[in-house]
This record gives sequence, structure tokens and C-alpha cells, in this order.
Amino acid sequence: MQPGRLPRALSALAMLYPSIVLPQQHAAEDAIVVSASRTEQRILDAIPHTTVLTRKEIRDSQAIDLPSLLRTEAGFEMAQTGGIGATYSPLSLRGGRGSQLLVLVDGVRVEDLAAGQAALQHILLDSVERVEIVRGNVSSLYGSGAIGGVIHVFTGGSDASGPGAELTLGSRETTRASARYRGSSGDTRFNVSVSRFSTRGFSAIDPAIEPIANPDPDGYRNESVVAGLSHRISPRHELGVSLFDTRGRLDYDGNDPGFAVVDTPSTLHRQWQRLRVGRAWWAFDVTQRWKSRVILGEGTDQQTDTRNDAELSRSRTQSRQLAWENQWQITPEHRLSAGLEQLRQRIGNQGGFAVGERGRTAEVLRFGYLGRLGRHSLQANVRGEDYSDFGEAETFLLGYGFDLTDAWRVTASTGTSFRAPTMNDLYQAFSGNPALRPERAQTDELGVQWASGPHRLRVVFFETEYQDLIDFLPAFPFTASNIGQASVTGTEATYGGTLLGLDVRASLTVQDPVQRDAAGRDVQPLRRAKKFGSVSAHRTLGPWRLGAELTGSGSHRDTHITTFASVQEAGYAIVNLMARYHFDKNLFAALRIENAFDEHYRYAHGYNTAPLGAFITLGWNP
Repeated sequence: MQPGRLPRALSALAMLYPSIVLPQQHAAEDAIVVSASRTEQRILDAIPHTTVLTRKEIRDSQAIDLPSLLRTEAGFEMAQTGGIGATYSPLSLRGGRGSQLLVLVDGVRVEDLAAGQAALQHILLDSVERVEIVRGNVSSLYGSGAIGGVIHVFTGGSDASGPGAELTLGSRETTRASARYRGSSGDTRFNVSVSRFSTRGFSAIDPAIEPIANPDPDGYRNESVVAGLSHRISPRHELGVSLFDTRGRLDYDGNDPGFAVVDTPSTLHRQWQRLRVGRAWWAFDVTQRWKSRVILGEGTDQQTDTRNDAELSRSRTQSRQLAWENQWQITPEHRLSAGLEQLRQRIGNQGGFAVGERGRTAEVLRFGYLGRLGRHSLQANVRGEDYSDFGEAETFLLGYGFDLTDAWRVTASTGTSFRAPTMNDLYQAFSGNPALRPERAQTDELGVQWASGPHRLRVVFFETEYQDLIDFLPAFPFTASNIGQASVTGTEATYGGTLLGLDVRASLTVQDPVQRDAAGRDVQPLRRAKKFGSVSAHRTLGPWRLGAELTGSGSHRDTHITTFASVQEAGYAIVNLMARYHFDKNLFAALRIENAFDEHYRYAHGYNTAPLGAFITLGWNP
């Protein structure tokens, strides 16, 4: 980071300081979440560290894709290898690996079964209504992969009715167009939205560091469709279906010297990837206190990579979920839940180090309790799973909260999680090991929360111990084995509220991730910083909505893109500026200036990041 950039960044936020009277804000306790316990509860009552990003926060940020939105949240690190649409290595929550973070879209798992990581880069925000983030070990709620936590994306369903459309033009020949319609007729509700995004982008890899990289810009294109339909057939029964379908095409640079085919500066790499989530559900009240729901969901991830228009690899993951979920309201303060689930996953891939046609099934039984006794609140979850390829896995979560006063609350929890071996871990040529055990972790947490009116401040201290991490033996034949251990201790702080006339959101993470490598040495994991955070501030002034966002990170360890030697990447601070003007209650124009001070920085060694850019949006919403 160049001298003087951070003071100027802070000055940009200070420009919003003048105190004005804002419209009445919703109190913090009004927010309702479902992901922290798989039942509806106030966010103030959630024992796991939970954050909700509503349509309001999404609109204020003017972010285009989900990773840009999540980058400001506590615990998240994403080392992007290029511009929008590029992959993330790693996608990390609380210092973990990308495969130790579970992503759900409308309750359905989204993941590549080969690598175990979700392609968040293809989820644009045009049709995202809400994002819930639950940090910590919650495999007892969601199963494999929920070690660092869960990102739950909700699409479509909004109470707002009528049409809407937006058009964005900006730097690097960026265009975005979206249209949507939501409505209802009697007991029937429906929604549909379509969007298209394209950008010329910039060269993903710096050719001054990697000479074989193609210096041409690496563009990205995305088309997405979201639709939903529900109908209440009686006061006790409701049926619904939903669809999320997004397709991305990415140009990217190769850096694979040492393989049989070596790139040149004219080599063109391209990737097509499609994510699709379909869901059908039937919700019914068995009795006044017993609510039940049957859900059938399917998530697919298809990917094709080419080199100079010749196919390099092809992969398709399919995950089918069938669940019967039940909730019993024993008393107004005590709830029980139980669920039966079946997960069927298949992958077929070819090219590269393909695993061929593989599959697995899992049978699941889970129970949960959520209750309150005066100032005391309790949460307990247990889950048992039987996998066809490695056997049984059991996890639990025990949580306790105590209200010191109406505003102050303390929480404590302990829980276990696991990650099933990926198909690459089990069957990849030369290194796969079908005898692998699941990775396992345990997290202990202690939290303090202050909430008053629109304010909510939460500080959480956590410690996670990992066992049986899957790593490669340091000598030939380099087989995947359960030889790794890791730990991370840290503190997370999040705040949301109104200060001095400003709508403020802030997060700070201080952590110490340590991983024991295959040689038995304790090292800082690659691309994980020990300190990072963000702060954003917005204010309304007549027809204007003005905002600024600062994100920053300390240094992190990485490997050189060509020599693979250990290097240290410098920290950074980036400022984004936003403004929105409402001509009337429906029509608006917006401006977003990204990287306002043109900071030069890197998430990953050798990979470029976006320079200064400006984007103008014209929109019409009911």
C-alpha cells in the first residue's frame, strides 16, 4: 500500500460525517433469521455468530457479484485470481479451506464434488433477496463442509410486487441489464427475473511476473434466470417450486510451465460454467403446533475448460436432496425440530486428472432444540449421517445465551463438524486414496453482544482445532492421506446501526491460523491474513443516498506464481464510493466508483486486481 492512501481512504468516509436526521430505522431485533438453527428466530437470539445482508444492504453496496458483497464481512477471505468471474483460491471463512465452507442456494447445496468448493463467482446479485452468514461449526445442522460456517443465499421471493429493471454501463466496457416481475393473484405468488452481464475485464496475470501469460484482457459474461411459484391450496397446505440458473463464460490466463504443453503469450484459455438449483416443496400444518415440510432439491455444477478452442476438461456434479423437516412448538418458549434427509451425489468428468464417473449417497437423521428460560436461552443440535463410501459421521452443537440486561448478552457454544473427502481426494489419478477418513473439527466460542434500538454490536472469541486434514505425502507417490492438523484462534467483531446520522456497518477479524504441513512444520496457511476488516457508511439527504466503503487487510503468505518459492504479499486498503439519486419513488440513477484511489495490490501473487473504475446505473423499481 502506497504512503498516504489509508489517510485519504479514511477522509473519504469522513466526508459523510455531517449529522442529519435519517428516516426511522428498523430496530436491530426486527431481523429474522432461519439459518442459525433451521427455525425462525430473531437475530438477537441467535447463538452462532450470524449476519444478515438484506436487499437494503445489497442495494446500498451496489456490488455486482456475491464475492464483492461478502468481502466486507467478518471472517471472509477470498483470493481472486483475476476480475469478476475469476476463481477464488482459497475461499476461506475463519481461516479454513474453501471445501470447509458450505454454500446453499434456497436451501440446496451448491458445490463441485471434485474439489468440494462452490463457484460463488457466478452468483450475481440481481435476483438475490437476502444472504445469511452463520460462522462456526454447524455440521450438526447442515452436514459435510460446514466447518467454517454456512453462506445461505435466498433468491426471488419478496413482498414487493410489480416490474423492475436496471441498466449499468461502466469501465472496461462493462454492461449489465436486468428485468424482473413479482406478483400475486389470490393465494398464488410468483416471481421471475433475468439478467445479463459482460465486461472486457483486464489481464488476470501480470506478464511482467509470468512471461507466458497472455497480456490481452480477460473478459467475463454471465446470463442468469431466477423464477418461483407458490400456491396456498388451503389454510394448512402450500406448494411451491423455484429455479436458479446462471451461466458464466470466463477468459483466463494459464501459468503451467513444467507440464507437457506449455502456454505462450498468445494462448487463450476459456471456461464455461453453469450452476443450476431447482427446488419443489410442500409445507403443511399437521396440527396447530406441528409444522412439516417436504423438500426435493437438485443442484448441478457443469464446467468445461478449453485451450485455444480445444477441450481440456469437462465436469458435471449433480446433488439431489430429499428432506422431511418437522417443527413442534411445545410452548411459546420451547421448540423441537427433527429431519430425515437423503443426499445423492454424482460426478462425471474427463480430461486432466479426471476421476471418471463416481457417486455417493448419505442418509441423515437430525434433531434440534431451541428454548428460553427467563434470561437463559439454549440451543442443542445433533446429526447422524451414514455415507456409502466412508461410513458414519456424528456431529453436535451445544449453545447457551444469558441476557445480562435488556441490551447486553453473553453467549457460549461448542460444536463439532466434518468434511467428507472430495472425489479428487478419493479417486484422482496418481494421488487418490479411497481409504481416507473425513476431516474433523471442533470449535469453542465465547461471545458478547450489545443491542439497543437500531444498534447491534457483537464480539466473538473462537478457537477451532482440526484433525485428520487431508494432505499429500511429502514423498513419492504423493498419496492423499489424513496427516494434517491445523488450528485457528481469533476474534470477530461486527457492528450495524446508526451513528451520528450515518447508517454504519463495520467488521474486524483478528486471527492466527496455523497449519502443520506434510513435513511436520507449523506454518501460516497460504493467502490468509491475520488482520482484516471493513467499514461502510451511508446517509440519506433529500433524494440522495451517499455512501463510502473501506476494506483493508494485513499481509499474508503466498507462493511465487512461477518459482513456487514462499513470498509475503503486502496489505492493502481499498475505498469504494457510491451515490444514488431518486428522481421519484420509482426511478433512480446510481454511481459506483471502485478502488477510488487506484490502489495497486494483490490477493494472490502474480494476479492483477481491478484498477480505478466507474459504473453508472439507471433503474426503475416499484
